Amino acid sequence: MIDSDALLAETTELPPCGPDLEYDPAFQALEEASRERIAQQYGDTVIPAQEPRWSEVRAAAEGLLLRSKDLRVAVLLARALVKTEGFSALEYGLEIIRGLIERYWDALHPRLDPDDDFDPIVRSNALAPLVDAGALLKDLRFSMVLPVRFGGGLKVRDVEVAAGKMPPRPDEQAFSQAQVDRMFADAVLADPGIASGVGKTLASARALAGALVERVGADRAVDFAPLLALLGLVQQVCARVAPAPAQATQAGAGESERGVDADRLAPQTEEGMSGEVRNRDDALRMLDTVIEYFERNEPTNPAPLLIRRARRLVSMNFVDIIRDMAPESLKQIESIAGAEQKD
Repeated sequence: MIDSDALLAETTELPPCGPDLEYDPAFQALEEASRERIAQQYGDTVIPAQEPRWSEVRAAAEGLLLRSKDLRVAVLLARALVKTEGFSALEYGLEIIRGLIERYWDALHPRLDPDDDFDPIVRSNALAPLVDAGALLKDLRFSMVLPVRFGGGLKVRDVEVAAGKMPPRPDEQAFSQAQVDRMFADAVLADPGIASGVGKTLASARALAGALVERVGADRAVDFAPLLALLGLVQQVCARVAPAPAQATQAGAGESERGVDADRLAPQTEEGMSGEVRNRDDALRMLDTVIEYFERNEPTNPAPLLIRRARRLVSMNFVDIIRDMAPESLKQIESIAGAEQKD
């Protein structure tokens, strides 16, 4: 599919992230290939609309990421993967973006301006296409979540229409929810990897959203709710129709590699929690359970991002919490408290 390790490795020139190639001819060629052209008419001459040249975008983006770690390039690569490989390729694109954020945040392109208090807006703008209805969400809606060999195939948009989230177009076949469930059930029975792939893609999106919140705070992070809602809708169908063994495989296949709890996507029992919280470990496990509940039952709810961040703060002292949540206030706090500043 794609060599993620190579794309996430440090650059040889100006490591770890290489130079800013925004004005490099290769970067400009990437932007040109990714440009969508609307239909135009000049008198009697009609110039038809043109899709981005996605194969060129993918090749150019891979080449640029080897030279420079740039979120703008990685986002275009994620879109190109969906357009050239289909729904299942989104997981790889999201994992590359998350890898860049987790490994190289301080040096990543576009760089943050120290004269502007390291305002992350330039990176938020770079990530915005991931939740844009006219960008990745559009790509995803028209991607095939079920291959053609299963009843002629099924697009993500078909799942939305069946669930009543989108009105059908006059020129498209609209499936009922029962038809969609039956098609998924047949497909997952023949290929359990379909259900596990959906689960892993949703987990990757959640992990990416969490990684961003950890670095910029929930108030300044891109709102991934639209992407999570779309992926969560497909996951809900899988959860309804997938047999238990397939769901168990889904939970175990690759989740631990991303730091996602292995049982998050496994079948859940109706039995509630029991016992009292006796120590910090019990409290942390309780928070994990709350996170799992919301991610399983309310995939668009932002609460897990905030709870996960609060969980991370438990082991910190007051000054470390201020440093993490409001670094601009740290000097004032240290002056009042007489705390010794860290290098």
